[in-house]
Parts: sequence; structure tokens; C-alpha cells
Amino acid sequence: MINKILTIALILTGTALFGQQQGKYFFTRSGHIEYTLGGNWSGTKSIWFDDYGMLMRTHTQSTSTVSLAGITSTTTENKLEIRQGKDVWVVDLLTNTGSKSDIALQTGIGRNMTEGKSDEELHQMERKVITDMGATITGYETFLGKKCMTFTWGTTKFSQYKGIPLKSDITQGGVLTLLETATSFEENITVPASKFEVPQNIEFQQGGGLAEMLEGLEGAGEFQEDAGEENGTPPGLSFERFSSATKNVNIPGFTFFMSDNSGGIYLTSFAKSETEQVIFFMENEARFYEIARGGEGMIVESSYTIDGHDAVFINITNEDDGTPTNSRSLLIRMPEHQAVLYIIASLPMSKSELEGIIRQIRL
Repeated sequence: MINKILTIALILTGTALFGQQQGKYFFTRSGHIEYTLGGNWSGTKSIWFDDYGMLMRTHTQSTSTVSLAGITSTTTENKLEIRQGKDVWVVDLLTNTGSKSDIALQTGIGRNMTEGKSDEELHQMERKVITDMGATITGYETFLGKKCMTFTWGTTKFSQYKGIPLKSDITQGGVLTLLETATSFEENITVPASKFEVPQNIEFQQGGGLAEMLEGLEGAGEFQEDAGEENGTPPGLSFERFSSATKNVNIPGFTFFMSDNSGGIYLTSFAKSETEQVIFFMENEARFYEIARGGEGMIVESSYTIDGHDAVFINITNEDDGTPTNSRSLLIRMPEHQAVLYIIASLPMSKSELEGIIRQIRL
């Protein structure tokens, strides 16, 4: 089932990218940071945190404009995220809807990693996390009176203080540029408890946490075995070509995270936050016919043709354990590569949005 594949992808992305500093998100007790947004988006971001980031409020108001293939799209966002220990609420203030997720497993792992460590040990751990994910540390600079470590990760440049990015410059494909620059930073202050209160009168959809995702791995393995010999990597395309074609795709607000070739599936993932990911997959062509039928937790909303290829747009309504989700997927059959290419978004993107993303891929 496609939602089992989504489970695996979110584990790969969530654990490796965001799980390293859980428990102590930041290595300073409390603070308030104001950012300005630039490049292809404009607006502001405000962060309040306490208990080393275990309590955190992030409010982002932005407008982004991207032009691709002669088509210009504008997206407006007014989003609030509240973190209280293992619970995370994400609220769309434009629609007064939201989701709640449980990140207890990540929090526990991170707390074990950071508990009892001195500032120097935390700094060395921070450096190791950065280099382990493939980034290059370029030095240090003083910004807003703070000694910040600078590093590059692909085409992204960061200036980070005690785990907190104070400047970031994300460039994708030479087209999309997202700038985020802190304009003020108050450190080790008293933060009112009201800052971390969850808004009332919001309809929250329960999201699955990493613990629930891990429980689905055994079932995912059984699925691969039951599917027979037709599963596996596409015979007509190398992983190197897939990775090269997908890792520079422009997805506003998302950053390339990783490409992977394991378990008979090609995978490239992009991440915006712990709960927002976009993942590309490619595997044997026979999987198209299986997934295109839909199934439990998957609603086929449209079967059609895109650029001469059979395509299916799917609404993923719940994970295999019944946990509600609101994800979307677009599948495209590519007989020229004996493959199926599909994109899964862990948020409710429209069919046209997914088409705009996947049309950037040149195989």
C-alpha cells in the first residue's frame, strides 16, 4: 500500500533530519527571535521558546511567488506551530484548521543524546550532526552579537548559534531563493506560559507520530514479500539518473534532504518541517497497476493522462493502523523506463500543484 511507503519515507526523513536534537532542540534555555523573510518569499517569522526548545511557539506569515515553465503561482501562509514536549500542534490561521502530532519517540532519543552534556560537548555533537548529514562547516561569524557557526548543505547556507539558525539562504536549481534572517534575538529571558497555549475553537486532525510509523514497518516488509517478483527497481533507469533528476526540483519552502536506493525503491525527499515532507519514488512499472486501484485509506480521485502518460491522483486518508492523515499522491506510469514515478506529499497539495512539481523532472 502506498501509505506504507509513505510511513517508511517519513521515518527516513524525520529521524535523520529532525531527530538529532530532540530533547534539547536548542542549546540555550529560552529566547525570542524575530526574522524577516526574503528572496522568493516575503514576510515575518516569530519564535518564542523555553526549556531548551521543548516549549516553542513559531508564527510564520508569508507570501511566496514562484515562476516555473511560464506559470507564476503565489502562495499565502499564516501558520502557527505550538510545541509542548512530545506534542506538536500546527494551525493554519487562514482556515482555522490544524493537526496534532505525537513526537515522543524523537524527543526521548534526543533527550538521551543531550542530557548531562556540557556546552562544549553539545557543540561537538552539533558539529557531528551537521557533518554526518553531508554539510560542510565553513567557519564562524559574529551576528547579532552571537558567535555563529557557518556551514553549507548543498546550495543552502546557514549561520547557526547553539542549534538555532539565525541566517539561512536556500537556493534551489538557481531559480528559487528563500532567505531567512534574524533581526533581533533575546536570550535566556522569562517567557510567559501563555505563549505556548494552543488556540481554541480549532478543529485538529490527529496525526501519526514516529512511534506509530515504526509499528508499520513490519507490515511494510510483509507487503514487499507478498507483492511478488515484479517489485523492485525500474529496469530502464539507473538510480544515479533518478537522483540527479529529482534532487534539484524547486518546491517553495522545502529543502532537499536526501536520495536513497534501498529496499528496491528509488527515493528523493524534501522537508519543510517535522510534519511537512514531499517525497519522490520510482520503482518497477508493475506497481502502477497495483497502486492505481486504490484501497483502504486511499481514494482515487482522478485517473487521466498527463503528457502522454497514464496518471492517477490519490487522496491518502489514513495510515494502515487507521491513524488519519491528509496526504496526496500523484502516480505516473513510464513504460519507456519500465517504471512508475510517483510523488507523495504529507500535506493536502492539489493535483495541479503536484503536476507542477513532477513536470520539473527530466529523466
